[in-house]
Amino acid sequence: MNRNFRILSVSNKAEWKDVLYRIGAYDFYHLPEYHGLHEKRGEGLGRLVIYEEGDKLVALPLLIREVSTIPGLEEFGDYRDATSVYGYPGPLANVHGRADEEFLGQFAQLLDSYARSQNWVSVFSRLHPLLANHQLLTEIGSVFGLSDTIAIDLTIPPDEQIVRYRKSHRYEIRRARREGIEVIIDTNWEFYASFVEMYLDTMRRVGASTHYFFDQSYFDGLRRALENHLHLFVARMGGQLCAASLFVLTADIVQYHLSASNEDCLKWAPSKLIIDESRKWAISNNARWLHLGGGVGSSEDALFRFKAGFSPERYRFHIWKWIVSPDLYEQMTRQRQHWLTAQDIPIPQSNYFPAYRIDTL
Repeated sequence: MNRNFRILSVSNKAEWKDVLYRIGAYDFYHLPEYHGLHEKRGEGLGRLVIYEEGDKLVALPLLIREVSTIPGLEEFGDYRDATSVYGYPGPLANVHGRADEEFLGQFAQLLDSYARSQNWVSVFSRLHPLLANHQLLTEIGSVFGLSDTIAIDLTIPPDEQIVRYRKSHRYEIRRARREGIEVIIDTNWEFYASFVEMYLDTMRRVGASTHYFFDQSYFDGLRRALENHLHLFVARMGGQLCAASLFVLTADIVQYHLSASNEDCLKWAPSKLIIDESRKWAISNNARWLHLGGGVGSSEDALFRFKAGFSPERYRFHIWKWIVSPDLYEQMTRQRQHWLTAQDIPIPQSNYFPAYRIDTL
């Protein structure tokens, strides 16, 4: 293996973060602490794949999983696959596209060689809309554009940012202030327990899939992992908690991570006021973007339309799929389907990847 190609675990936190600092453009989804959180939750082993030549550097964070933990595939104990953490991770590099095709091509060859030596069957990663890191993966696997995400460009004049809001959003934000709703940054995490309870209530109310029902241990782990990156914004009217949202500031990007609202306060649109106040806070912290994300399951649904009311800026969300071993992939997919059929579990029609891990919930 090339000596400039190496793998870090989450225990190599200082070296992992040094790579991120050297590249410069990254988000909290790339941090070793965030990967450590998902590793502790049993989602895979957090690893950072690194390749450098001279002053050129590329890094790919992944979670490595055992295939044999999938019901019906227990016999494949020597095989693994890789995926990404929840959110918008993907590769990072200090090089750009076509001008560095040779360097990225060498990285792809080394990654392919490593993946085969480790018996990886497939690799999947969500990618980062603002960093446009899908351009770094043209030499290996396949990239698919799914949907747009919404971001507020904080470099344009603040007054123009507000003018870009949908008219109804501007009206509802003004009305919320008139009604006496105030937004605070809960630096002491006084409302933390109430936020978690309200978040779960919100997920039940909107009929969210089980993937979004994060438990208490997840939120506790998120606080430990992200520390000063994580901020809780709270909207309240008198003594009533109306809405709360988690925002994450990393480098020059603020991410609108998770949000909750009190059903009794929905008519006052407190979440819209929170986003407007977080925009001001992001500007004061020299952020370049406030990224609101997209709709549920990459759809242009009610959540997408809510976010789209804050900005006309659109950034494409991409995913990356790579089948390292096509024969094994097909064998595992067939065997998994046979197992599901034998258990009388309906096989959903889905583009889920990898197919042998298809979600049957």
